[in-house]
Amino acid sequence: MKDTLLLTAAPYTPWKEYGAGPATAETAAAAAPATPGRWKWSHDVRKPGRVSGVTYHLLRTPWYVEQTPTVLEELLWHPVEVGYRGLPLTLELTKKFLLRKYETSRGTVAKGQSAYWLPAELDRSMLLVFGFQLNLRAKSKTFSLEPIPLDVLERDDFMPRPGAKPPRAPVMKVKRTETGTLQLVPMRVLVCAEFVCCQESTDYVPGAQARTSRFRPHLMIMSNRPLDTLAAKISVRRPSMSTMAHEGLPPADDQDGMSHAMAAGMWSDSNSPEVAWEKVFTLSIPPVWSSIFSRVKTNLPAGAGYLMVSPDAPGGPGFLSYRWNDTAGRYGQHQEELMPRQGYFDNIHVAPPMRAPKTLRDLYPDAKLHLDEITMAPFCVHDCLHQHWRWLPAKEKSLHGWDEKRPYAVPGAPHIPLHQHLRVEMESPHAYAYCVRSDKVLEPGRWEYVLHEGLAYGINAGHEAMGKLLLGGRALLSPWPSEAQASWAMFYWVLRYSRTRDLAVERLLEDGAPVPS
Repeated sequence: MKDTLLLTAAPYTPWKEYGAGPATAETAAAAAPATPGRWKWSHDVRKPGRVSGVTYHLLRTPWYVEQTPTVLEELLWHPVEVGYRGLPLTLELTKKFLLRKYETSRGTVAKGQSAYWLPAELDRSMLLVFGFQLNLRAKSKTFSLEPIPLDVLERDDFMPRPGAKPPRAPVMKVKRTETGTLQLVPMRVLVCAEFVCCQESTDYVPGAQARTSRFRPHLMIMSNRPLDTLAAKISVRRPSMSTMAHEGLPPADDQDGMSHAMAAGMWSDSNSPEVAWEKVFTLSIPPVWSSIFSRVKTNLPAGAGYLMVSPDAPGGPGFLSYRWNDTAGRYGQHQEELMPRQGYFDNIHVAPPMRAPKTLRDLYPDAKLHLDEITMAPFCVHDCLHQHWRWLPAKEKSLHGWDEKRPYAVPGAPHIPLHQHLRVEMESPHAYAYCVRSDKVLEPGRWEYVLHEGLAYGINAGHEAMGKLLLGGRALLSPWPSEAQASWAMFYWVLRYSRTRDLAVERLLEDGAPVPS
């Protein structure tokens, strides 16, 4: 368990022990309530697979007052499904199987300390340890699971070393006049569920252009026997309405507004070698959607679902995208190149759309300009939850994906292990399920990671980045009145749309939209 993120950052974190078995000294020194930080959340060990009421304390910025909005209503770790020698097993993350709970409010992962975890300063964080083993006392031709005894958890040989051969069936020779005891080791599975919250950083987007705070609600799974299959599901649920408050409600006529209803969008990054953030994020060239994305879908409804990553996806020539050409006044068709294992989309954002200043909306009341609902992308200035399971080929190691052994290794590769399939399904317009399965035999003694890439909550952009963004967008906003020149909402509008008379034309045609003739 020393390989978990929490114990990498804070190896001496005390724990509280559950289950049956002899107590240890650390039980008495169990984790006390964590020192308050920016992150807050609730967790009840009676329902250990759920974290609720996740909030983040925002400091004042030019765009909003100091406040504590709700990031998640809840996060759910669903039962983990594994297959062992053709036997399907359901690992329920309930208190019955909870062995330990660690909690800390501080910790550090130093640069170069771990190949699996990025440098980070921890905020309030938690590690839950669940243990399952086959009950060898079950009736013949039946099976059941029982908690791993607590004393077993302390043994050095509790789990085999990675690459070690499975133990042979024991053989004992005794004489007729002798007796012997044969000790059998059952199949065991350890599931570590972490909810690790990090302090602000700029390593979540290329070029350090935005400030975010990461949180990592991942699973780590290990068995002492080879597993035939694995399936896991994590639900991420935002509130239906943003709880963020802006200074001066309602906003002044020349200020940006926001639509408080949450909405979700998905994007794919372009793999073109011409798309590098240092090329499309300059004083003169803003990151318009048609230059950095290859596919997009906004306002996703409940029930929408896509295969995002698969070891069966070969890469190479992929789908056709349609990009608006202002000079020609029409859409041009482009063949998109895909990376190996790349699926339908690369990321999801769940956030409230922005609204243009009232003076602009009054001047241009036609709904075809979409000034009442403006999606924030490629990153957000407020109340935005991001999850990226793949980034465009970038130079930053923190944005690289997995190779055969570890993360942060291959530019442009997905951020999940090579043998995993990932499907993301919308549970509602503001909630989604992250679903992973693997049909490859999983090696005993080696950790299997689910949602290793984590998520990030958008905080702000640096002052230098703000200046570059607004200056870069002013040329595109020149046909608009002066109120548009200093508007973040209109900056986001011009990244997505081109204005043709009083119509908003998508720079990158939405996935599934009819191609205009």
